[in-house]
Amino acid sequence: MTSSPGADAGPPPHHPAQTTAGAPSWHALALLLVLLAVIAAGVASRGVTAPVDAAAATDVFSAARASQAVAPVVAEPRPVGSTANDRAHTELSEQLDALGFETRAQEGLGVRENGDEASSGYVRNLVATRPGSDPTGTIVLATHIDSVPNAPGAADAGVGLAVILETVRALGPEALRNDLVVLLVDGEERGLLGAEAYLDEAAEKLTAPVVVLNHEARGISGRPMVTRAEGPMHAVIGASPSPEYESFTDALFGIIPNDTDFTAYREGGWWGMDMAIIDGAWAYHSAQDDVEHLDAGTLQHYGELTLALTRDLTGRDLAELETRAAEQPVQTTAPWGVVALPPLLVTVLGLLAPLAVLAAALVARGRSEVSLRGVLGGAAASLLTLAVAVLGATLLWSITAGATPSMLSQTTREPVRAEPFLLAELALAGAVVTAGWVLTRMLISRAALLLGGSLLVTALLAALAVYSPALGGSMILPAAIAAGGIVLAAVLPPLPGLVVRLLALVPTGWLLGTQLQALGEFGIASSAGGLAGTALIGLGAAGALLLSRPGTEPRPSRRPRRLLAPLLPAVLVAALTIGGTAWTLAAPEPTQERVVAHVDAGDGATTWEVSGSTEWGRALDGTQATSEVEMPTLQVAEAGDGRVEISFTAVREASAVELTVGEGKLSQVRVDGVEVDSSAGLNSLGIHGLRAGQTVVVTADAAAGTELVAVETSFDPSLATGWDAPGEEVSLMQPCMEVVLTAQL
Repeated sequence: MTSSPGADAGPPPHHPAQTTAGAPSWHALALLLVLLAVIAAGVASRGVTAPVDAAAATDVFSAARASQAVAPVVAEPRPVGSTANDRAHTELSEQLDALGFETRAQEGLGVRENGDEASSGYVRNLVATRPGSDPTGTIVLATHIDSVPNAPGAADAGVGLAVILETVRALGPEALRNDLVVLLVDGEERGLLGAEAYLDEAAEKLTAPVVVLNHEARGISGRPMVTRAEGPMHAVIGASPSPEYESFTDALFGIIPNDTDFTAYREGGWWGMDMAIIDGAWAYHSAQDDVEHLDAGTLQHYGELTLALTRDLTGRDLAELETRAAEQPVQTTAPWGVVALPPLLVTVLGLLAPLAVLAAALVARGRSEVSLRGVLGGAAASLLTLAVAVLGATLLWSITAGATPSMLSQTTREPVRAEPFLLAELALAGAVVTAGWVLTRMLISRAALLLGGSLLVTALLAALAVYSPALGGSMILPAAIAAGGIVLAAVLPPLPGLVVRLLALVPTGWLLGTQLQALGEFGIASSAGGLAGTALIGLGAAGALLLSRPGTEPRPSRRPRRLLAPLLPAVLVAALTIGGTAWTLAAPEPTQERVVAHVDAGDGATTWEVSGSTEWGRALDGTQATSEVEMPTLQVAEAGDGRVEISFTAVREASAVELTVGEGKLSQVRVDGVEVDSSAGLNSLGIHGLRAGQTVVVTADAAAGTELVAVETSFDPSLATGWDAPGEEVSLMQPCMEVVLTAQL
């Protein structure tokens, strides 16, 4: 008795290749056109609203009016502890007074701990209130006043100030149902210090529940989106026009080196949403975060989002939301709005998806179109392809950035013009997939490869669905729908099967259009490999939908000349990378440089440290001199009971000091009498927002004889000897002078 070979090994010798009546060739073209059309629609859906001029009706949001209102504030940098920050505070207070709010300044010391490090600072928050007519809770419109040194902060967070000022103007002077608070905090850039100070001293006076809309920016353009949410906001988000929210974005805050005041508000028990713009991140924390670069359409869209949500929340019975507070749905954005799904449903759909693909594979095996060995081979090849594409994309950007560091932001490592590099990553993924397809097709059939790829991706997503439904929610739902379409198309006649496949492809197309566009805004440096991974996961899960039923070519395809196919996308990768680099270097924006003057307080010895992206920077980097600048003072005394008292007197505006111990830790720390949660001990303590002549007193338990290092940071390096001012072709990123003092505890 002999056995016949499987479909993946080809037909028996001396017999014609097996063929079956397949679907017409135009089916594949129709599927491809629909997929491309939906991808394009997904990309287009993430546009921004056209800006509205100042002549618009008084009850609508106008980007022009918002820009006018915030213009005096964002005309200059305003770091915590600066006179520019004071001027911004006064301007904002006057505007809110004129809008009928009761305003007050809340001064205090904000403190935030992070492991064995702590940050503190002297902040001056602005709190404006309008009592509600029949309050069921409090709505807080929040952002921060301060910017980083040398950055006007028109986006971070001037865009939040503009949105809030125009929103409360459009709401009118009359009392709304719920209490309304405008909370403009200080010291966000130095560790969420203003938010912490407010929560510690004043938050308990608010009528609960408290719902905060926090406004942030990591870029200067792009579509405003909800990045994080707390409480039953899934019941509210639909009130905004064209809302956008993905549950997985919360996870990104564990990856990127950024945080917002929303973290403190969430820890304080508030409900709410954290909103941000993220495109154009090259300008983040730079002098180019100014009015000229901030996109007016982005501002308009941001404002319409906030105004709609505020109108809904201020008029809503917030007590009714309590019944939904325990719900934690997985949320993702669909063409008609944000969809909220129970986590258990997402998990179940994730687990069913690979089972559906496996069922389709068994049907194909029963028709002798594939073997299970071939499907498993397709899964293995797909896993290798996915890994190589993601790793290759990451290496491509690493090599490109390393070769030309002068084109990168000193904060986010983003280029001014990221689009060519984003396209290069997708082209690289295409080259890897093409090469993998040609090589694998020499061994197994098209059906085995596509079914194996779908099985692999849905299995990976199933594991993610069990581990964290929220993290994979945006991908799991389209993959589950695609898997359902795959198994149905496997048993239906060609024409009904085509209809099923077309419908099942739509969610995948939408996913690819919206998520790739959003990742593009997130940036090439922040998401390198993410575009390739997202594209291949989305297409991999739905790949078997492109398979005709029954298969028209069950055999492997041994055509070595097809190995030339990856050359075209590979050439495109090189062209986009080289051309993108040249195009970025030709951009009119100045090159960013970091510069620090390190000054020894003992003898004034100064060493200049510059990032060195320009001739100016390379010439100054490493230069040594002796500076004659006014030095801060550091004194240490016994405070009794084994405690030490550290006194530091600042001599420059908007300065900071970081105290670090060489051995052991500082414990039971108090800063000007304010307790720092340091029971586990601190290695370092930062104190920000110091004024010239201000003395801060720190008391702590510490081992006797331990060396204490105090580093004063101020933001005018021209005070140090050796300074050479750059030309307009250089943008200085938080330039500073660091004075180092030491003492024995």
